[in-house]
Amino acid sequence: MIDDRGRLFGRVNIVDAAIGAFALVLLPIAYGTFLLFRPSAPRITSVARVPITMEERRLAGGSRLAAKLKVRGSGFRPMLRASIDEAPALGFVFENPNSADVLVGEVASGTHDLVIYDGVQEVARSAGAVTIQAVPPARIRVTGTLFDLDESTAGALRPGPLTPGATASQADIVQLGNVRPGRHRLTTGQGSADVTVAGRFERPVVMVVQCDLDPQSEGCAVGGTPLATPSPVIRLVGPASIALSLAIDELLPVEPPRRAVARIRFAGADEMLDLIRSGDRDDCLDERAAIVSAVERRRSDNGAGVRDATVTLGADDSRDGWRYRGRTVSPGATFTLTTDRYVASGSVIALTIDPKGAGVP
Repeated sequence: MIDDRGRLFGRVNIVDAAIGAFALVLLPIAYGTFLLFRPSAPRITSVARVPITMEERRLAGGSRLAAKLKVRGSGFRPMLRASIDEAPALGFVFENPNSADVLVGEVASGTHDLVIYDGVQEVARSAGAVTIQAVPPARIRVTGTLFDLDESTAGALRPGPLTPGATASQADIVQLGNVRPGRHRLTTGQGSADVTVAGRFERPVVMVVQCDLDPQSEGCAVGGTPLATPSPVIRLVGPASIALSLAIDELLPVEPPRRAVARIRFAGADEMLDLIRSGDRDDCLDERAAIVSAVERRRSDNGAGVRDATVTLGADDSRDGWRYRGRTVSPGATFTLTTDRYVASGSVIALTIDPKGAGVP
Protein backbone atom coordinates (compact mmCIF):
# COMPACT_ATOMS: atom_id res chain seq x y z
CA MET A 1 0.00 0.00 0.00
CA ILE A 2 2.92 2.33 0.75
CA ASP A 3 5.94 2.12 -1.54
CA ASP A 4 9.56 2.93 -0.78
CA ARG A 5 8.96 6.61 -1.66
CA GLY A 6 6.18 7.01 0.94
CA ARG A 7 3.33 7.13 -1.54
CA LEU A 8 -0.03 5.57 -0.85
CA PHE A 9 -0.95 3.12 -3.63
CA GLY A 10 1.96 4.62 -5.52
CA ARG A 11 0.01 7.82 -6.21
CA VAL A 12 -0.57 9.94 -3.07
CA ASN A 13 2.01 11.09 -0.58
CA ILE A 14 1.21 9.69 2.85
CA VAL A 15 1.46 13.17 4.49
CA ASP A 16 -0.96 14.64 1.98
CA ALA A 17 -3.33 11.76 2.52
CA ALA A 18 -3.25 12.30 6.29
CA ILE A 19 -4.00 16.00 5.87
CA GLY A 20 -6.90 15.21 3.53
CA ALA A 21 -8.35 12.68 5.93
CA PHE A 22 -8.07 15.16 8.79
CA ALA A 23 -9.86 17.80 6.73
CA LEU A 24 -12.68 15.37 5.93
CA VAL A 25 -13.11 14.72 9.66
CA LEU A 26 -13.16 18.47 10.42
CA LEU A 27 -15.86 19.33 7.87
CA PRO A 28 -18.83 17.79 9.72
CA ILE A 29 -17.47 19.11 13.02
CA ALA A 30 -17.25 22.64 11.61
CA TYR A 31 -20.71 22.43 10.07
CA GLY A 32 -22.18 21.15 13.34
CA THR A 33 -20.48 24.01 15.25
CA PHE A 34 -21.92 26.53 12.75
CA LEU A 35 -25.42 25.15 13.21
CA LEU A 36 -25.01 25.15 16.97
CA PHE A 37 -23.77 28.71 17.44
CA ARG A 38 -25.19 30.64 14.49
CA PRO A 39 -27.80 33.30 15.50
CA SER A 40 -31.34 32.28 14.84
CA ALA A 41 -33.23 34.11 12.13
CA PRO A 42 -35.39 36.96 13.54
CA ARG A 43 -39.09 36.14 13.62
CA ILE A 44 -42.00 38.50 14.38
CA THR A 45 -44.93 37.07 16.32
CA SER A 46 -46.82 40.24 17.33
CA VAL A 47 -46.79 44.01 16.81
CA ALA A 48 -48.67 46.34 19.17
CA ARG A 49 -48.85 50.13 19.43
CA VAL A 50 -47.80 51.53 22.82
CA PRO A 51 -47.55 55.07 24.32
CA ILE A 52 -44.54 57.24 23.55
CA THR A 53 -42.47 58.43 26.53
CA MET A 54 -41.05 61.93 26.99
CA GLU A 55 -37.51 60.52 26.86
CA GLU A 56 -38.20 59.05 23.42
CA ARG A 57 -39.54 62.41 22.24
CA ARG A 58 -36.27 64.03 23.29
CA LEU A 59 -34.26 61.33 21.55
CA ALA A 60 -36.19 62.03 18.34
CA GLY A 61 -34.36 65.35 18.16
CA GLY A 62 -37.33 67.37 16.95
CA SER A 63 -38.55 64.78 14.45
CA ARG A 64 -42.23 63.93 14.74
CA LEU A 65 -42.98 60.54 16.26
CA ALA A 66 -46.06 59.09 14.60
CA ALA A 67 -46.10 55.88 16.67
CA LYS A 68 -44.16 53.53 18.91
CA LEU A 69 -44.44 49.80 18.26
CA LYS A 70 -43.75 46.97 20.70
CA VAL A 71 -42.47 44.08 18.57
CA ARG A 72 -42.31 40.57 20.04
CA GLY A 73 -40.79 37.50 18.50
CA SER A 74 -37.42 35.77 18.57
CA GLY A 75 -33.88 36.17 17.26
CA PHE A 76 -33.69 39.95 17.76
CA ARG A 77 -30.22 41.54 17.94
CA PRO A 78 -29.00 45.08 18.72
CA MET A 79 -27.63 45.72 15.22
CA LEU A 80 -30.91 45.13 13.40
CA ARG A 81 -32.84 47.99 11.84
CA ALA A 82 -36.49 48.42 10.89
CA SER A 83 -38.53 50.17 8.22
CA ILE A 84 -42.20 50.80 7.57
CA ASP A 85 -42.58 49.61 3.99
CA GLU A 86 -39.73 51.55 2.35
CA ALA A 87 -39.53 54.32 4.95
CA PRO A 88 -36.74 53.76 7.53
CA ALA A 89 -37.91 53.85 11.13
CA LEU A 90 -36.41 56.46 13.46
CA GLY A 91 -35.08 53.74 15.72
CA PHE A 92 -34.92 50.01 16.54
CA VAL A 93 -34.56 49.77 20.33
CA PHE A 94 -33.35 46.29 21.34
CA GLU A 95 -34.61 45.02 24.71
CA ASN A 96 -33.86 41.31 24.56
CA PRO A 97 -33.88 38.57 21.90
CA ASN A 98 -37.67 38.37 22.20
CA SER A 99 -38.66 42.03 22.45
CA ALA A 100 -37.83 45.35 20.77
CA ASP A 101 -39.36 48.80 20.25
CA VAL A 102 -39.66 50.50 16.87
CA LEU A 103 -40.00 54.29 16.73
CA VAL A 104 -41.99 55.36 13.67
CA GLY A 105 -41.46 58.80 12.12
CA GLU A 106 -43.32 60.54 9.31
CA VAL A 107 -45.29 57.86 7.43
CA ALA A 108 -48.25 58.26 5.11
CA SER A 109 -51.59 57.24 6.55
CA GLY A 110 -52.78 53.71 5.77
CA THR A 111 -51.69 50.12 6.42
CA HIS A 112 -48.00 49.23 6.08
CA ASP A 113 -45.64 46.28 6.50
CA LEU A 114 -43.07 46.18 9.29
CA VAL A 115 -39.75 45.03 7.82
CA ILE A 116 -36.61 44.12 9.79
CA TYR A 117 -33.17 44.19 8.15
CA ASP A 118 -29.79 42.81 9.06
CA GLY A 119 -27.58 45.22 7.18
CA VAL A 120 -29.15 45.36 3.74
CA GLN A 121 -30.73 41.91 3.90
CA GLU A 122 -34.38 41.56 4.84
CA VAL A 123 -34.67 38.99 7.63
CA ALA A 124 -38.28 39.37 8.83
CA ARG A 125 -41.53 40.95 7.71
CA SER A 126 -44.97 41.35 9.24
CA ALA A 127 -47.49 42.24 6.54
CA GLY A 128 -50.05 44.92 7.40
CA ALA A 129 -48.83 45.20 11.00
CA VAL A 130 -48.65 49.01 11.09
CA THR A 131 -51.71 51.22 10.70
CA ILE A 132 -51.27 54.99 10.63
CA GLN A 133 -54.48 56.95 10.86
CA ALA A 134 -54.80 60.26 9.07
CA VAL A 135 -54.59 63.09 11.61
CA PRO A 136 -55.99 66.37 10.29
CA PRO A 137 -53.52 69.23 10.71
CA ALA A 138 -54.18 71.38 13.73
CA ARG A 139 -54.41 75.15 13.39
CA ILE A 140 -53.89 77.66 16.14
CA ARG A 141 -54.04 81.44 16.41
CA VAL A 142 -50.88 83.12 17.69
CA THR A 143 -49.84 86.67 18.49
CA GLY A 144 -46.21 87.66 18.29
CA THR A 145 -43.58 89.53 16.33
CA LEU A 146 -41.97 88.82 12.97
CA PHE A 147 -38.40 90.00 13.51
CA ASP A 148 -35.04 90.33 11.76
CA LEU A 149 -36.73 91.59 8.59
CA ASP A 150 -35.33 93.86 5.91
CA GLU A 151 -37.34 96.99 5.25
CA SER A 152 -38.86 95.86 1.95
CA THR A 153 -40.04 92.52 3.36
CA ALA A 154 -41.53 94.15 6.46
CA GLY A 155 -43.43 96.69 4.38
CA ALA A 156 -44.68 94.17 1.82
CA LEU A 157 -46.48 91.93 4.32
CA ARG A 158 -50.25 91.89 3.90
CA PRO A 159 -53.16 90.04 5.58
CA GLY A 160 -53.83 86.70 3.92
CA PRO A 161 -51.72 83.60 3.15
CA LEU A 162 -48.10 84.10 4.18
CA THR A 163 -47.02 82.35 0.97
CA PRO A 164 -49.28 83.62 -1.83
CA GLY A 165 -50.13 81.04 -4.47
CA ALA A 166 -49.35 78.01 -2.27
CA THR A 167 -51.71 75.05 -2.72
CA ALA A 168 -52.06 74.64 1.05
CA SER A 169 -51.42 77.60 3.32
CA GLN A 170 -49.19 76.79 6.29
CA ALA A 171 -49.75 80.22 7.85
CA ASP A 172 -52.21 83.09 7.35
CA ILE A 173 -51.74 86.65 8.52
CA VAL A 174 -54.88 87.91 10.27
CA GLN A 175 -53.72 91.31 11.52
CA LEU A 176 -50.55 93.37 11.23
CA GLY A 177 -49.05 96.07 13.41
CA ASN A 178 -46.83 98.91 12.26
CA VAL A 179 -43.29 98.40 11.01
CA ARG A 180 -40.79 99.35 13.71
CA PRO A 181 -36.99 99.22 14.06
CA GLY A 182 -35.60 95.81 14.93
CA ARG A 183 -34.51 95.32 18.51
CA HIS A 184 -32.26 92.89 20.31
CA ARG A 185 -32.20 92.34 24.05
CA LEU A 186 -28.80 92.43 25.74
CA THR A 187 -28.55 90.88 29.19
CA THR A 188 -25.73 91.39 31.67
CA GLY A 189 -25.26 90.89 35.38
CA GLN A 190 -26.60 94.40 35.92
CA GLY A 191 -29.85 93.82 34.03
CA SER A 192 -31.11 93.88 30.45
CA ALA A 193 -31.83 96.47 27.79
CA ASP A 194 -33.22 96.53 24.26
CA VAL A 195 -30.90 97.92 21.59
CA THR A 196 -31.88 98.90 18.06
CA VAL A 197 -30.40 96.80 15.26
CA ALA A 198 -29.46 98.99 12.31
CA GLY A 199 -31.03 97.99 9.00
CA ARG A 200 -33.34 95.37 10.52
CA PHE A 201 -37.04 95.71 11.25
CA GLU A 202 -39.88 93.88 13.02
CA ARG A 203 -43.65 93.83 12.90
CA PRO A 204 -46.30 92.72 15.41
CA VAL A 205 -48.67 90.19 13.91
CA VAL A 206 -51.65 87.94 14.57
CA MET A 207 -51.46 84.72 12.58
CA VAL A 208 -53.18 81.39 12.19
CA VAL A 209 -50.52 78.70 11.74
CA GLN A 210 -50.72 75.00 10.98
CA CYS A 211 -48.97 72.81 13.50
CA ASP A 212 -48.16 69.12 13.63
CA LEU A 213 -50.48 67.51 16.15
CA ASP A 214 -48.81 64.73 18.11
CA PRO A 215 -51.32 61.86 18.54
CA GLN A 216 -49.69 60.89 21.86
CA SER A 217 -49.62 64.40 23.32
CA GLU A 218 -51.85 67.41 23.85
CA GLY A 219 -49.38 69.79 22.22
CA CYS A 220 -48.27 70.50 18.70
CA ALA A 221 -45.17 71.83 17.00
CA VAL A 222 -44.25 73.98 14.02
CA GLY A 223 -41.13 72.89 12.16
CA GLY A 224 -40.13 70.71 15.09
CA THR A 225 -40.46 73.54 17.65
CA PRO A 226 -43.05 72.69 20.34
CA LEU A 227 -45.45 75.56 20.94
CA ALA A 228 -45.72 74.57 24.60
CA THR A 229 -42.18 75.79 25.33
CA PRO A 230 -41.84 79.25 26.94
CA SER A 231 -41.57 82.07 24.34
CA PRO A 232 -41.06 79.80 21.33
CA VAL A 233 -39.50 81.10 18.10
CA ILE A 234 -40.71 79.33 14.97
CA ARG A 235 -39.46 79.46 11.39
CA LEU A 236 -41.86 80.11 8.53
CA VAL A 237 -41.55 80.42 4.77
CA GLY A 238 -42.72 83.79 3.54
CA PRO A 239 -43.17 85.45 0.15
CA ALA A 240 -40.55 84.53 -2.46
CA SER A 241 -39.42 81.65 -0.18
CA ILE A 242 -37.91 84.08 2.33
CA ALA A 243 -37.29 82.52 5.75
CA LEU A 244 -39.13 84.40 8.50
CA SER A 245 -38.73 84.18 12.28
CA LEU A 246 -41.78 84.58 14.52
CA ALA A 247 -41.42 85.11 18.27
CA ILE A 248 -44.70 83.93 19.79
CA ASP A 249 -46.20 85.81 22.73
CA GLU A 250 -49.63 84.19 23.10
CA LEU A 251 -51.56 81.15 21.87
CA LEU A 252 -55.26 81.69 21.18
CA PRO A 253 -58.10 79.49 19.88
CA VAL A 254 -58.84 79.61 16.17
CA GLU A 255 -62.59 79.81 16.85
CA PRO A 256 -64.00 83.35 17.05
CA PRO A 257 -64.39 84.71 20.59
CA ARG A 258 -67.71 85.56 22.21
CA ARG A 259 -68.49 89.18 22.86
CA ALA A 260 -68.49 89.85 26.59
CA VAL A 261 -68.88 92.81 28.95
CA ALA A 262 -66.90 92.75 32.19
CA ARG A 263 -66.94 95.06 35.16
CA ILE A 264 -63.49 95.50 36.68
CA ARG A 265 -62.78 97.15 40.04
CA PHE A 266 -59.45 98.93 40.38
CA ALA A 267 -58.21 100.25 43.73
CA GLY A 268 -55.19 102.40 44.53
CA ALA A 269 -53.88 105.94 44.44
CA ASP A 270 -56.14 108.47 42.74
CA GLU A 271 -53.24 109.71 40.60
CA MET A 272 -52.86 106.28 39.04
CA LEU A 273 -56.57 105.53 38.78
CA ASP A 274 -57.19 108.83 36.99
CA LEU A 275 -55.15 107.43 34.08
CA ILE A 276 -57.91 104.92 33.31
CA ARG A 277 -60.17 106.50 30.72
CA SER A 278 -62.94 105.50 28.37
CA GLY A 279 -61.52 104.28 25.04
CA ASP A 280 -58.35 102.75 26.53
CA ARG A 281 -57.43 99.50 24.74
CA ASP A 282 -55.53 96.58 26.16
CA ASP A 283 -52.11 96.06 24.58
CA CYS A 284 -53.19 93.24 22.26
CA LEU A 285 -53.34 93.33 18.47
CA ASP A 286 -55.98 90.59 18.37
CA GLU A 287 -59.69 91.33 18.14
CA ARG A 288 -60.12 90.00 21.67
CA ALA A 289 -58.47 93.11 23.14
CA ALA A 290 -60.39 94.64 26.05
CA ILE A 291 -61.62 98.23 25.49
CA VAL A 292 -62.76 100.49 28.33
CA SER A 293 -66.24 101.82 27.60
CA ALA A 294 -67.00 103.58 30.89
CA VAL A 295 -65.30 104.50 34.18
CA GLU A 296 -67.16 105.16 37.43
CA ARG A 297 -65.44 106.89 40.36
CA ARG A 298 -66.08 105.32 43.76
CA ARG A 299 -64.71 105.65 47.26
CA SER A 300 -64.01 102.68 49.51
CA ASP A 301 -64.90 102.54 53.20
CA ASN A 302 -61.30 103.27 54.21
CA GLY A 303 -61.06 106.27 51.90
CA ALA A 304 -58.89 104.64 49.21
CA GLY A 305 -59.59 105.45 45.60
CA VAL A 306 -61.69 102.98 43.59
CA ARG A 307 -62.65 102.92 39.93
CA ASP A 308 -65.20 100.55 38.40
CA ALA A 309 -64.40 100.18 34.70
CA THR A 310 -66.75 98.61 32.18
CA VAL A 311 -64.83 96.86 29.40
CA THR A 312 -65.88 94.96 26.28
CA LEU A 313 -63.69 92.03 25.33
CA GLY A 314 -63.58 88.77 23.42
CA ALA A 315 -63.94 85.73 25.70
CA ASP A 316 -63.12 82.12 24.85
CA ASP A 317 -65.03 79.18 26.26
CA SER A 318 -62.83 76.54 27.91
CA ARG A 319 -63.09 73.52 30.18
CA ASP A 320 -62.49 75.68 33.24
CA GLY A 321 -64.78 78.59 32.31
CA TRP A 322 -64.56 81.74 30.24
CA ARG A 323 -61.06 83.00 29.52
CA TYR A 324 -59.54 86.21 28.20
CA ARG A 325 -56.11 85.91 26.55
CA GLY A 326 -55.59 82.59 28.32
CA ARG A 327 -56.59 83.86 31.77
CA THR A 328 -59.88 83.22 33.54
CA VAL A 329 -62.31 86.14 33.73
CA SER A 330 -64.74 84.65 36.22
CA PRO A 331 -65.86 87.02 39.03
CA GLY A 332 -63.10 87.30 41.60
CA ALA A 333 -60.29 86.70 39.12
CA THR A 334 -57.45 89.19 38.69
CA PHE A 335 -57.61 91.29 35.54
CA THR A 336 -54.65 93.29 34.21
CA LEU A 337 -55.12 96.15 31.76
CA THR A 338 -51.95 97.18 29.92
CA THR A 339 -51.70 100.29 27.76
CA ASP A 340 -48.85 102.50 26.57
CA ARG A 341 -49.56 104.84 29.54
CA TYR A 342 -50.07 102.49 32.48
CA VAL A 343 -50.49 98.96 33.79
CA ALA A 344 -53.43 98.50 36.18
CA SER A 345 -54.55 95.34 37.98
CA GLY A 346 -58.02 94.89 39.37
CA SER A 347 -60.63 92.24 40.10
CA VAL A 348 -63.49 91.02 37.97
CA ILE A 349 -66.76 91.73 39.78
CA ALA A 350 -69.18 90.84 36.96
CA LEU A 351 -69.07 89.17 33.54
CA THR A 352 -71.85 89.05 30.96
CA ILE A 353 -71.53 86.90 27.83
CA ASP A 354 -73.45 88.00 24.73
CA PRO A 355 -76.00 85.22 24.11
CA LYS A 356 -76.36 86.07 20.42
CA GLY A 357 -73.27 84.19 19.37
CA ALA A 358 -69.64 84.64 18.41
CA GLY A 359 -67.92 87.72 17.21
CA VAL A 360 -66.51 90.92 18.63
CA PRO A 361 -67.65 94.19 17.04
